[in-house]
Amino acid sequence: MSKFVNHNKKRKLIAEAAWNIIENEGIEKVSIRRVAAEAGMSPGALRHYFSTKDEMLLFIIEYFIEEGKKRSDQKNWSKNPLQAVEEVLLELVPIDEEKKIEANVWWIFALRSLTSDVLKEKKDEMTNGTYDLANSMIKILTLKGILSDSVNADLESSRLSALIEGLSFHALIRPDIYTPEKVKEVINYHLKTICNK
Repeated sequence: MSKFVNHNKKRKLIAEAAWNIIENEGIEKVSIRRVAAEAGMSPGALRHYFSTKDEMLLFIIEYFIEEGKKRSDQKNWSKNPLQAVEEVLLELVPIDEEKKIEANVWWIFALRSLTSDVLKEKKDEMTNGTYDLANSMIKILTLKGILSDSVNADLESSRLSALIEGLSFHALIRPDIYTPEKVKEVINYHLKTICNK
Protein backbone atom coordinates (compact mmCIF):
# COMPACT_ATOMS: atom_id res chain seq x y z
CA MET A 1 0.00 0.00 0.00
CA SER A 2 1.45 3.39 -1.03
CA LYS A 3 2.14 5.99 1.63
CA PHE A 4 -0.04 9.13 1.52
CA VAL A 5 2.02 12.28 1.05
CA ASN A 6 0.54 15.62 2.11
CA HIS A 7 2.02 17.81 -0.64
CA ASN A 8 0.74 21.06 0.88
CA LYS A 9 2.48 20.24 4.14
CA LYS A 10 5.67 19.32 2.23
CA ARG A 11 5.50 22.57 0.24
CA LYS A 12 5.23 24.57 3.48
CA LEU A 13 8.11 22.63 5.01
CA ILE A 14 10.37 23.13 1.97
CA ALA A 15 9.54 26.82 1.56
CA GLU A 16 10.12 27.57 5.23
CA ALA A 17 13.33 25.50 5.33
CA ALA A 18 14.68 27.38 2.31
CA TRP A 19 13.68 30.71 3.79
CA ASN A 20 15.43 29.89 7.11
CA ILE A 21 18.64 29.38 5.16
CA ILE A 22 18.17 32.58 3.12
CA GLU A 23 17.41 34.61 6.24
CA ASN A 24 20.22 33.24 8.41
CA GLU A 25 22.98 32.43 5.92
CA GLY A 26 22.14 34.21 2.65
CA ILE A 27 20.82 33.03 -0.69
CA GLU A 28 24.25 31.82 -1.81
CA LYS A 29 23.95 29.02 0.79
CA VAL A 30 20.68 27.75 -0.68
CA SER A 31 21.11 24.47 -2.55
CA ILE A 32 18.91 21.43 -3.02
CA ARG A 33 21.16 19.41 -0.69
CA ARG A 34 21.17 22.15 1.99
CA VAL A 35 17.41 22.73 1.85
CA ALA A 36 16.77 18.98 1.93
CA ALA A 37 18.86 18.69 5.10
CA GLU A 38 17.09 21.67 6.69
CA ALA A 39 13.68 20.16 5.82
CA GLY A 40 14.66 16.67 7.03
CA MET A 41 14.28 15.19 3.55
CA SER A 42 16.55 13.45 1.08
CA PRO A 43 17.85 15.43 -1.92
CA GLY A 44 16.06 12.91 -4.15
CA ALA A 45 12.73 13.64 -2.47
CA LEU A 46 13.32 17.36 -2.87
CA ARG A 47 14.05 16.94 -6.59
CA HIS A 48 10.48 15.72 -6.95
CA TYR A 49 9.52 19.41 -6.66
CA PHE A 50 12.37 21.08 -8.60
CA SER A 51 15.79 20.28 -10.05
CA THR A 52 17.65 23.62 -10.01
CA LYS A 53 18.21 26.48 -7.56
CA ASP A 54 16.16 28.89 -9.68
CA GLU A 55 13.27 26.43 -9.87
CA MET A 56 13.47 26.20 -6.07
CA LEU A 57 13.39 29.99 -5.74
CA LEU A 58 10.37 30.06 -8.05
CA PHE A 59 8.77 27.42 -5.85
CA ILE A 60 9.42 29.53 -2.73
CA ILE A 61 7.97 32.73 -4.20
CA GLU A 62 4.86 30.89 -5.41
CA TYR A 63 4.37 29.46 -1.93
CA PHE A 64 4.52 32.92 -0.35
CA ILE A 65 2.16 34.33 -3.01
CA GLU A 66 -0.36 31.64 -2.08
CA GLU A 67 0.03 32.43 1.61
CA GLY A 68 -0.59 36.13 0.91
CA LYS A 69 -3.74 35.29 -1.08
CA LYS A 70 -5.05 33.11 1.75
CA ARG A 71 -4.46 35.93 4.23
CA SER A 72 -6.23 38.39 1.93
CA ASP A 73 -9.22 36.06 1.44
CA GLN A 74 -9.68 35.79 5.22
CA LYS A 75 -9.51 39.52 5.86
CA ASN A 76 -12.59 41.60 6.67
CA TRP A 77 -12.22 44.71 4.54
CA SER A 78 -13.70 48.03 5.58
CA LYS A 79 -17.06 49.07 4.08
CA ASN A 80 -15.65 52.56 3.56
CA PRO A 81 -14.09 52.46 0.05
CA LEU A 82 -11.19 54.81 0.82
CA GLN A 83 -10.36 52.89 4.00
CA ALA A 84 -10.64 49.57 2.12
CA VAL A 85 -8.22 50.80 -0.57
CA GLU A 86 -5.74 51.78 2.14
CA GLU A 87 -6.10 48.36 3.78
CA VAL A 88 -5.47 46.58 0.47
CA LEU A 89 -2.34 48.65 -0.21
CA LEU A 90 -1.02 47.94 3.28
CA GLU A 91 -1.21 44.21 2.50
CA LEU A 92 1.56 44.76 -0.06
CA VAL A 93 4.11 46.33 2.27
CA PRO A 94 6.13 44.63 5.04
CA ILE A 95 4.59 46.07 8.18
CA ASP A 96 4.60 42.82 10.16
CA GLU A 97 6.92 39.80 10.44
CA GLU A 98 4.96 37.59 8.03
CA LYS A 99 4.96 40.24 5.31
CA LYS A 100 8.65 41.00 5.95
CA ILE A 101 9.51 37.40 5.08
CA GLU A 102 7.41 37.59 1.92
CA ALA A 103 8.95 40.93 0.89
CA ASN A 104 12.48 39.65 1.55
CA VAL A 105 11.85 36.63 -0.65
CA TRP A 106 10.36 38.89 -3.34
CA TRP A 107 13.35 41.26 -3.48
CA ILE A 108 15.86 38.39 -3.56
CA PHE A 109 13.78 36.80 -6.30
CA ALA A 110 13.49 40.09 -8.25
CA LEU A 111 17.25 40.71 -8.20
CA ARG A 112 18.09 37.16 -9.23
CA SER A 113 15.52 37.31 -12.05
CA LEU A 114 17.68 39.92 -13.80
CA THR A 115 20.08 37.15 -14.80
CA SER A 116 17.73 34.14 -14.89
CA ASP A 117 15.39 33.24 -17.73
CA VAL A 118 13.64 30.75 -15.43
CA LEU A 119 12.61 33.55 -13.06
CA LYS A 120 12.02 36.44 -15.49
CA GLU A 121 8.47 35.47 -16.49
CA LYS A 122 7.28 35.21 -12.88
CA LYS A 123 9.01 38.51 -12.02
CA ASP A 124 7.20 40.22 -14.91
CA GLU A 125 3.91 38.63 -13.83
CA MET A 126 4.36 39.86 -10.27
CA THR A 127 5.35 43.42 -11.16
CA ASN A 128 2.42 43.55 -13.59
CA GLY A 129 0.26 42.32 -10.73
CA THR A 130 1.32 45.21 -8.51
CA TYR A 131 0.41 47.67 -11.26
CA ASP A 132 -2.91 45.89 -11.94
CA LEU A 133 -3.83 46.05 -8.26
CA ALA A 134 -2.91 49.75 -8.04
CA ASN A 135 -4.97 50.35 -11.19
CA SER A 136 -7.93 48.50 -9.64
CA MET A 137 -7.70 50.67 -6.52
CA ILE A 138 -7.74 53.84 -8.66
CA LYS A 139 -10.77 52.51 -10.56
CA ILE A 140 -12.59 51.87 -7.27
CA LEU A 141 -11.89 55.42 -6.12
CA THR A 142 -13.11 56.72 -9.49
CA LEU A 143 -16.31 54.64 -9.47
CA LYS A 144 -17.10 55.76 -5.92
CA GLY A 145 -16.62 59.41 -6.93
CA ILE A 146 -13.75 59.80 -4.49
CA LEU A 147 -10.82 60.35 -6.87
CA SER A 148 -10.16 64.03 -7.56
CA ASP A 149 -11.14 65.15 -11.08
CA SER A 150 -7.69 66.70 -11.51
CA VAL A 151 -5.94 63.31 -11.21
CA ASN A 152 -4.74 61.51 -14.34
CA ALA A 153 -5.98 58.01 -13.46
CA ASP A 154 -3.62 56.16 -15.82
CA LEU A 155 -0.57 58.01 -14.58
CA GLU A 156 -1.70 57.68 -10.97
CA SER A 157 -1.88 53.88 -11.34
CA SER A 158 1.81 53.87 -12.28
CA ARG A 159 2.69 56.28 -9.48
CA LEU A 160 0.77 54.30 -6.86
CA SER A 161 2.40 51.05 -8.00
CA ALA A 162 5.86 52.67 -7.76
CA LEU A 163 5.01 54.11 -4.34
CA ILE A 164 4.04 50.70 -2.96
CA GLU A 165 7.15 49.00 -4.40
CA GLY A 166 9.33 51.79 -3.02
CA LEU A 167 7.77 51.64 0.42
CA SER A 168 8.19 47.88 0.46
CA PHE A 169 11.90 48.21 -0.33
CA HIS A 170 12.56 51.00 2.17
CA ALA A 171 10.59 49.30 4.94
CA LEU A 172 12.99 46.36 4.58
CA ILE A 173 16.30 48.20 4.35
CA ARG A 174 15.49 51.13 6.67
CA PRO A 175 12.92 49.86 9.20
CA ASP A 176 14.28 52.40 11.67
CA ILE A 177 12.87 55.19 9.45
CA TYR A 178 10.09 53.43 7.53
CA THR A 179 8.35 51.97 10.55
CA PRO A 180 4.86 50.43 10.14
CA GLU A 181 3.43 53.70 11.47
CA LYS A 182 5.41 55.77 8.94
CA VAL A 183 4.40 53.48 6.04
CA LYS A 184 0.73 53.78 7.04
CA GLU A 185 1.10 57.53 7.34
CA VAL A 186 2.66 57.83 3.85
CA ILE A 187 -0.06 55.71 2.20
CA ASN A 188 -2.80 57.57 4.04
CA TYR A 189 -1.32 60.94 3.08
CA HIS A 190 -0.90 59.92 -0.55
CA LEU A 191 -4.51 58.77 -0.86
CA LYS A 192 -5.73 62.00 0.71
CA THR A 193 -3.78 64.05 -1.86
CA ILE A 194 -5.53 62.32 -4.77
CA CYS A 195 -9.02 62.16 -3.31
CA ASN A 196 -11.69 64.80 -2.79
CA LYS A 197 -13.13 63.25 0.38
